[in-house]
Amino acid sequence: MNNPSPGHRRQLAVLAAAVLAIFPAGFASAQSADAKAMRELAEVRIHRKTNAGDLPYKSFFALQAFVQSLLPRGPRVIDLRLRVNFASDKGPAYDEFQPRTWAVAIVGESVDHIVPVSRGGYFLLPELPDAAEEHATIMFNTPTREGRIALEWKLRVADGQTLSYARFAQAFDEVGKVQRKIPWDRPGMREARMVEYDGLKACFRAGGGRIDVGGQAAAARTEGNCQVLKFDPETAKAGAADISFTGPLDIVTLHARGI
Repeated sequence: MNNPSPGHRRQLAVLAAAVLAIFPAGFASAQSADAKAMRELAEVRIHRKTNAGDLPYKSFFALQAFVQSLLPRGPRVIDLRLRVNFASDKGPAYDEFQPRTWAVAIVGESVDHIVPVSRGGYFLLPELPDAAEEHATIMFNTPTREGRIALEWKLRVADGQTLSYARFAQAFDEVGKVQRKIPWDRPGMREARMVEYDGLKACFRAGGGRIDVGGQAAAARTEGNCQVLKFDPETAKAGAADISFTGPLDIVTLHARGI
């Protein structure tokens, strides 16, 4: 290209000044920063879509803590468990539910906490002060009932997978005392106060599990890989019988009447 004339050089200088006026010297670094921000945005992990059954952490942790405060002091038979409350019909698949990745998480502005969930959808909420302060959400990785969470009573089984019939009877007494302490006007607790229990449900990790009472096969009802044993007051009065669970036992819970 030929050397520009003095007039042409003046025109180029004016054009350069105009460009600098529109795009300041920091424009290139700003472009770089914007590109970096876009890359960072692209890497943000979208946890999941909102589920209609998602729950406020602060309220439901308070509910869990309240029920736990009502449990008997000292040695007892029962433990509280919360449970994923599926929106669909439950059936045997409910007891066989096994999360492949995660099932329950607590998500807030700075909190993303996966809650351990055992087979059947049982869990307890951890105490997370930051989650309460941020009004975090309990999120479920499966459709759940809106505004609801299931409350279950887990029975403590001795080593060797046995439970005395006397302790079986004691479980009903302990739950009854908890229920009577729940105020009638306590929000969201009416069902927990009113539900009646009539037996136990033993869930095994595979089919073929068995319940014996006093060394004899019990008249239990089969539900998938679980066995439901109705409570017998006469056996409880005898006092000496033991309940034994044969097979890879997963969990034993109180069975609600009519379910």
